[in-house]
Amino acid sequence: MNEREDAANKHGTAPRAWGIALAVLLCLLIAFATGTWGRGAYEHSEVVMDTVVTLSADGNSGEKAVKESFIRMKEIEAASLAALSDSDAARVSAAAGNHEWISISHDLYYMLRFSNEWSKRTDGAWDVTMGPVTKLWGIGTDDERIPTAAEIAKVRERTGWRYLEIKEEDGQFFARLMKPGMMLDLGGIAKGYALDEVRKIYERYGIKNGLINLGASTLYAYGHNAKGKPWRVGLKDPRAGGDAADGKLLGVISLSGGALSTSGDYERFFERDGVRYHHIMDPKTGSPARSGAMAVTIYVSDSVEDSGMLSDILTTAAFVMGPEKGLSLMESIDGVTGCIVSTDHTVYAVPGFDGRIEKLSDGYHMIRQ
Repeated sequence: MNEREDAANKHGTAPRAWGIALAVLLCLLIAFATGTWGRGAYEHSEVVMDTVVTLSADGNSGEKAVKESFIRMKEIEAASLAALSDSDAARVSAAAGNHEWISISHDLYYMLRFSNEWSKRTDGAWDVTMGPVTKLWGIGTDDERIPTAAEIAKVRERTGWRYLEIKEEDGQFFARLMKPGMMLDLGGIAKGYALDEVRKIYERYGIKNGLINLGASTLYAYGHNAKGKPWRVGLKDPRAGGDAADGKLLGVISLSGGALSTSGDYERFFERDGVRYHHIMDPKTGSPARSGAMAVTIYVSDSVEDSGMLSDILTTAAFVMGPEKGLSLMESIDGVTGCIVSTDHTVYAVPGFDGRIEKLSDGYHMIRQ
């Protein structure tokens, strides 16, 4: 076990098995492509940022673009993975409450600045300081449990995006958490930032066709697949049962350009006495969000700056906010569309996204907002 896997297991952030993650990668977001690209086509998979990442790129520079992208993602991981004791995020968390400014990389600074902007815009439905709550519940780890009300109240006192401060001074970047026991959790933004950075590399190498797939839940499709058609992406049925390898889908969408993110209560969860406890926490309660949503898919146009980060944040925020407020949030942002699947099996789609979903699974019905 390498340092990253060991640290993640100790801090309760690693999945139980990479085999499950790989199944999700292959089946939750499925790129239906066969045939052959050009001679320069290249595809590679690695475990980075606690997830299985697969990058593919066509063209003479495809291999160079993919290899450089993995190097870049590992740099981002080193800054953002709180389970690594020497990461920027871990150092900021370790100094929480002492009011000391901690020197951080531009990568972490950019993520935190973007995060705070969207915490404000979502009225706190997105909050990057939920680390203590995530650790308490331990969902998706061997330590998962239902905490007491007193335990939840205690850790909630250690959260709050308004208590995260950042600054830039003479070309250097700093951050601090103002209350003791606070902890950063960048799980809902770091992959989106990595996607944006990989896109920059692909564009520099002139990649026209390819797929950036970060753990199945964060994806960007370039151009077309090997058949010369838009990528076909399968969305898992959130109540299909079993794991993603079953291949049961909510629907299929075509994708060419733009960032796509999904989040749902089926990704990491456990059940007790018929109640599902999932990993998407509501900052206002310190418990799994009970908003009436069970899955969210967000598409952000490639014309939108930081489309990867934005799509990641919005899936979490919209899930916490629920169908009515979540859809209103999507509609208020230029270049953003998506859908929310409610617990009554209704698919609420923002105009412009409803037409993308094909082969809607039996048992679901769609309503266009």
